[in-house]
Amino acid sequence: MSGLPIGALRHRVTLEAPIDAPDGAGGFSRSFTPVVNLWAHVAPSGVREDFVEQRAEQATTHVVTIRWRDDVSKDMRFVYRGRNLCIQSVLDPDERRRFLICQCEEIA
Repeated sequence: MSGLPIGALRHRVTLEAPIDAPDGAGGFSRSFTPVVNLWAHVAPSGVREDFVEQRAEQATTHVVTIRWRDDVSKDMRFVYRGRNLCIQSVLDPDERRRFLICQCEEIA
């Protein structure tokens, strides 16, 4: 991944962070707030289907590559073309602080 040209980061995404607020019943309600708009390389990487609560749920996985940042975590998500890509893992592929590779999942 260290050979990725900067021109490959041609998709505009918004990085969002979670905000948890008490729901009054002992739990919390999660919403997201924008952190920053970024240039990224977004590539679909697969799809799987699970049965959740007796219904089929399809999850599409994506690999999102961005310039290195120190504030990206797996609790965050990207918004790309109106779709929410939840970050599952974050990797600095060559540990040179040049790029971050984020494995993401979009549930439809």
